[in-house]
Amino acid sequence: MRPKILSIEDATNFRSLIRLALEFDGFDVVEAVNGKHGLDMAVQQTPDLILLDLKMPEMNGLQFCKEIKRHFALQDTPIILLSSSEDADEIAQCMQAGAVDHVMKPFRPLLLLERVKKHIAQSRPSRQG
Repeated sequence: MRPKILSIEDATNFRSLIRLALEFDGFDVVEAVNGKHGLDMAVQQTPDLILLDLKMPEMNGLQFCKEIKRHFALQDTPIILLSSSEDADEIAQCMQAGAVDHVMKPFRPLLLLERVKKHIAQSRPSRQG
């Protein structure tokens, strides 16, 4: 079964780049345009990993991280932040709220793929028990 990635990104160009890179490498990708939509999609789709834009309207990355952990089935889902922000405090808050990694935008698709593969491999044993 192909790993399912939920991409939560409000910028169309980044959403397209993420989809192209991940689908080319054999991942299934579902997309959301903001945090609220992403939370609904996560509950419905139960992804293997979430790529999360930090700065979005309606529900930002930090709010999303806090909210997703309230859903038992999603508590162990790895979240990789995607952001052009260099605000270390904001990134640290998201990491404390449950994100496992951070990739700066603009990102290199190969770097993103490697991070995605790494965190899926690390999370799979805990999901198969």
